[in-house]
Amino acid sequence: MSCKNAILDDGVTMGSVAGEPDGCGEDRTWPRGSRAANAFGLFDMQGNAGEWTMNWYAGNALEQYAAGNLKGPENGRQRVVRGGSWDENVANLRSSFRNVKPPVSGRAIYGSIGFRCAWDGAKP
Repeated sequence: MSCKNAILDDGVTMGSVAGEPDGCGEDRTWPRGSRAANAFGLFDMQGNAGEWTMNWYAGNALEQYAAGNLKGPENGRQRVVRGGSWDENVANLRSSFRNVKPPVSGRAIYGSIGFRCAWDGAKP
């Protein structure tokens, strides 16, 4: 994966921000759909902005999921973030990579994490 197909920190691509490879040289998110859709017709599934999930982090979450508990723990200190972002390297862009962050950032700003609206196609 490279800046040709995702917005990420590839450590190589430079843009308008001197000496900064984050965000393919722009050090920020890009407009949605800046790269081609994947084989399923979905845009920005890896890179650009990481996505908060509803799941709280748990060290044994994979065991819980395998047992059928897809919601995971009822509470916790950190939530799971998926998909990587413009300031992540290639290894962290896998959908299976679980990054974790406290949902309250305090003085820090998570400018590289957002959320994805989804619709299951059912009529309301």
